[in-house]
Amino acid sequence: MINKAELLIVKRYLRPKSKDSFLKIISNFSFIGIMLGVATLIIVMSVMNGFRIDLIDKLLKYQPHISFESKGNYDEEKKYIQNKAKDNNFKILSINLVNNSQALIVTKNNNTGVLIKGFKKNELKNNYFLKNSIIKGNINEESIGIGIELASKLSLNTGDQITLLSNSKETTPFGVIPSQFTFKVGYIFSTGMYEFDSNFLIVNLNQASLLTKNKNEVELRVSVPDKANEFVDLLKKQNPNHLIYSWVDNNKTFFDALVVERNVMFVILTLIIIVAAFNIISVLTILIKNKSKEISVLRSMGFHKNSILRIFLITGSYIGFVGTLLGVFFGVLISIYLEDIRQLLNIYLNINIFPSEIYFLSQLPAHINFNSVFLVSLSSICIVFLACLFPAISASKLDPVKYLKNE
Repeated sequence: MINKAELLIVKRYLRPKSKDSFLKIISNFSFIGIMLGVATLIIVMSVMNGFRIDLIDKLLKYQPHISFESKGNYDEEKKYIQNKAKDNNFKILSINLVNNSQALIVTKNNNTGVLIKGFKKNELKNNYFLKNSIIKGNINEESIGIGIELASKLSLNTGDQITLLSNSKETTPFGVIPSQFTFKVGYIFSTGMYEFDSNFLIVNLNQASLLTKNKNEVELRVSVPDKANEFVDLLKKQNPNHLIYSWVDNNKTFFDALVVERNVMFVILTLIIIVAAFNIISVLTILIKNKSKEISVLRSMGFHKNSILRIFLITGSYIGFVGTLLGVFFGVLISIYLEDIRQLLNIYLNINIFPSEIYFLSQLPAHINFNSVFLVSLSSICIVFLACLFPAISASKLDPVKYLKNE
């Protein structure tokens, strides 16, 4: 246990005299380095966690949980799925027959490639993609829906006419040309996910069949998306020749990349803390050199080696501990108000640090995982403690007799 005398010495060493200004500067740099390293690590981890959680939430809201190619008899396939789910205690939220394709949209002002999603007429109003997403107009079986970002880009509004060039061909006296179809914009939707809102058109299956020869797919949504793979495995056993895949399969590469990026950022930012910890080694080494005479006197007065060890361990660890605490405080605080900070930077400095066209989401997400915060704090304190150990041991081994003789 540390005694009062040791604590007094630690306090003295933590407040260097004016003549030790260089020592004070290095000490402050070490403190700031650890604080910034911990704060930045917490902010980055929070953003990565928030990005992953928000992205999964959006994907699960606007993507099917399970998909497979329809063999032609949708009613029988639907009944088969419902029976399988009931027999194996899986709750199915919805089953839709869809057609996915691509086309080129042509307007008076612009043209661009788009993704087409076709639903059955009687499933248009209640499908997962459009539910609670219509912000203007009304769903009409003969008109089409367009994402808000795409509508803004092409200066389109409800009631406007658009021309779609499909990948199907037609023969004319002038040769083979892409088929052209004209549609009326009936409604505009907003999913809150830039990737969808800037690329998708919603049509009915009859309209989709004009645009493409792609086969229809059956799309399922289940009550527990995390168990989608279990239901996929069950269906594959009964239908080995069917290509059946889940939302996890569709996004596996993307989520693997997120994990790699998160781990790389963790390693890079941990190196910042390690560099700051090495500065503490420099602080303690200089301090020991400057205080060698005092250490020798303390030893000759009866201070044990362990007392000297504790004094320098506590001196160095205190810098790291307080730096870590302040880093946690600022890291958590900034993570909580990160979106407000982003908006202020965007408004007053015109700095867009989170463009939605790149990151797929319309706002900067941050989710504080307190297990991660604890891990970062513990890692920082352990790194600092280990960094302090070597100079503290060397101070405890200082021979007072030999040093005082040389003096």
